[in-house]
Amino acid sequence: MKNPSIKFSAIFLVAIIGVVFLNKYAWKGWIPYPKSLVNSGSYLFAKAENFGGLLEHIRNFNHLASENDKLKRDEKIANELRARVDNLEDENEFLRRAARVSQRLDYPVVYGGIFNLNFAPTGYNVLLNKGAKDGISEGDVVVNNEGVLVGKVQKVMDNFSRILFVSDPEFKVTTKVVGSATSGIARGALNGGMYLDFVVQADEIKEEDVLITTGNDLFPPALIIGSVDHVEVNATQMFKKIRIRPAVHDVKLGRVLVIKIK
Repeated sequence: MKNPSIKFSAIFLVAIIGVVFLNKYAWKGWIPYPKSLVNSGSYLFAKAENFGGLLEHIRNFNHLASENDKLKRDEKIANELRARVDNLEDENEFLRRAARVSQRLDYPVVYGGIFNLNFAPTGYNVLLNKGAKDGISEGDVVVNNEGVLVGKVQKVMDNFSRILFVSDPEFKVTTKVVGSATSGIARGALNGGMYLDFVVQADEIKEEDVLITTGNDLFPPALIIGSVDHVEVNATQMFKKIRIRPAVHDVKLGRVLVIKIK
């Protein structure tokens, strides 16, 4: 049971505050009280009023905090919706452009995505989010939605695959200059991009010429490889030294098409 003295003190304080309140607002001060009692009561009444104001501030703060949390939730939902819309717009644009590429290819295609691309001293590490379960096979060719050559499938796992990137030293493809009979073999050169081999000194080729696949190997024809970055002519050598800037270096890699060769 509560201490009677504490209970009595609480009742006494409430009574004093009540009397002071009535005298101040109802009786307009016509009932005289000892000055010490009035001062004590007024002090306690002021504290009570301040405490009530404090409670009101706390309620307002809790309301504002609740509103702030609601705004954050609404903003999060709005951001998620914007992200979904952006993703759908990107996907529609990709499919629209990819349809033009797939229509001119006499091969089935699988849509996929690049989820890792990093450079190591021994070559590039490029991973595709499609694997054997999706019908991907070694040797399948990977391009973007504009027909830019990305590489070919080197190794296949169940749910993902490793791609041999065009700039990898192991990568080779037969190529020709657009609008010319000049042709050769493009090979990867790591940071150097690519080189074009077996172009004799008499063959016409110049910087900024566009290079595409010939279709004389396992790659479909007319895929964009890149452009001529530098040509070095030396009459004492049989072949010109030609450096290529791969077109894939100038595009954003994400969604891709896998051209089924087998």
